[in-house]
Amino acid sequence: MRKILITTAALLAALSLRAQEPASSYSITTDFTYVSEYIFRGVKQQNNAFQPSVSLAAGSFAGGLWTSQALDQKAASWAQGSEVDAFGSYSFSLSEDWSVAPGFTYYLYPSARPSLGELDKTFELSLGVSGPIGPLSSYATYFHDFDLDSDTIEVGLGYSTSLSEKATFDLGVTYGAARFDAGGDYDYFAAKLTLSFKLTASASLKVGAYWADSDITGLGSNTWFSVGVSTGL
Repeated sequence: MRKILITTAALLAALSLRAQEPASSYSITTDFTYVSEYIFRGVKQQNNAFQPSVSLAAGSFAGGLWTSQALDQKAASWAQGSEVDAFGSYSFSLSEDWSVAPGFTYYLYPSARPSLGELDKTFELSLGVSGPIGPLSSYATYFHDFDLDSDTIEVGLGYSTSLSEKATFDLGVTYGAARFDAGGDYDYFAAKLTLSFKLTASASLKVGAYWADSDITGLGSNTWFSVGVSTGL
């Protein structure tokens, strides 16, 4: 989810920069989403979580705050089910359709338990490339976390189509490879299906179904759903 916010925000910033007659020099988006599970790069973090966020796009810059707060089973969740992320990126156009975006994410875990090996914060830099491949959208992003001493490469493909003037259908698939200096490397896979419904000129409802798996021994696949409302200014 955190990576999705960064990549999406960077792509939106690049698209708005190329618009010939932008309605505004900036945009602010708020999102309020419930997820039945919080999965990050193929690994389950929380059950039943509330994930509000606010993001700003201004020219080529995009940034914001995102949080995930577990609604139950907090003791069994990473960092007792509390995470707050600050993220930002700056997009550069490579061509009419392709762009590259360096970015960062600062992960904060206010309720981390050091005795269990949980870090209270980590810092990650990223570099992503995005653009169309035929009718599909695509991206490839490299992440380096300085506190976890990890490197991750993630690639994805997406397809979007309008069902009506107010409804949009999206499909996406993702593959990622996470590597750690201390060991514990793994690969992960994910797929999603989302439906978005325009409620007003500035608000929309989104429902989604998701699947994720990894090659970590002892961990099975996960399926979950989400319901959220977003508003834009």
